[in-house]
Amino acid sequence: MSFARWQPEYSRAGVACFPVTPDKTPAIRNYLKIGHPGSAQLVRRFGDAEAFGFACGRRSGLTILDVDTPDERVLADALARHGDTPIVVRSASGNWQAWYRHDGERRLIRPDSERPIDILGSGFVVAPPSRVTKGEYGFVKGGLEDLPILPTMRGSEAPQPTIDPAHGASAHIPQGQRNDTLFRRCMAQAKHCDDLDALLDVAYSEAETMRPPMTEAEIEKTARSAWRYTQRGENWFGEGKHLPVHFDEVDDLMQTAPDAFMLLMYLRRHHGAHVSFHVANDMGERMPGGWPRKRMSAARGELKQRGLIQEIHPASSFYGPAVYKLT
Repeated sequence: MSFARWQPEYSRAGVACFPVTPDKTPAIRNYLKIGHPGSAQLVRRFGDAEAFGFACGRRSGLTILDVDTPDERVLADALARHGDTPIVVRSASGNWQAWYRHDGERRLIRPDSERPIDILGSGFVVAPPSRVTKGEYGFVKGGLEDLPILPTMRGSEAPQPTIDPAHGASAHIPQGQRNDTLFRRCMAQAKHCDDLDALLDVAYSEAETMRPPMTEAEIEKTARSAWRYTQRGENWFGEGKHLPVHFDEVDDLMQTAPDAFMLLMYLRRHHGAHVSFHVANDMGERMPGGWPRKRMSAARGELKQRGLIQEIHPASSFYGPAVYKLT
């Protein structure tokens, strides 16, 4: 199963491969640019690696039809639509890959929303017989000896440009906006992805609209950042506005100063985006049930003492009520 065992086999078949970690992450940088000499040199460092992959598209000469379900009926339908092929692979999760000769296809993630199928004409795939955390990849039909007779894929529609939701039309994303745009799109899609690998597919597809093109390192860094937010439960894209509350604030204030906690939430809700604001005693009238001035003053003093709000200007006949800002 080792990279040292299979790297020469793939190289003789015309495919330069590179080592992959058990969680299906490339173990090197610039892996999509690896050539045969570089692939051979990697054996010295990663010879014992049990998983490896290769770049789809022009570099390997392969386009992969990725069937993201173990349902054999979906695979059969996909082969009927795109053409039969002598090489079919089963992934570690029981899903399917069908290999074709590359004919200019690009990376299409879910080109048909009704079918769990991706067309991988760029990016990378894990190759058989790799062993990863979820299990092993294996050829179930054909093998490397069949690469010279692979057919091209039928029905691989050209990818549609990304739609710019602000204008309702296709638009390329210019330099200076690429990273932020890609991050937002990854955050929006991350909650619908089963794993980081699926989100990386999304990131590569979205990045195709960026001009000039983003590097693989930029794309992967952005996708991984969005995935970390999602895994921590901090991805709130598409769910409306949220208030930032630290666990310590909840545990401490709710137990020792519940009025101060309620006032802090009110201030963040209504003044979080403002540099400064008044916290006058009559604000207590807006709190649940209406607070008397003494209660409002005590809650405000508690927040000030704990450093959660800072007084910018004291109350005066010129400024009026004291002016505060959130810290």
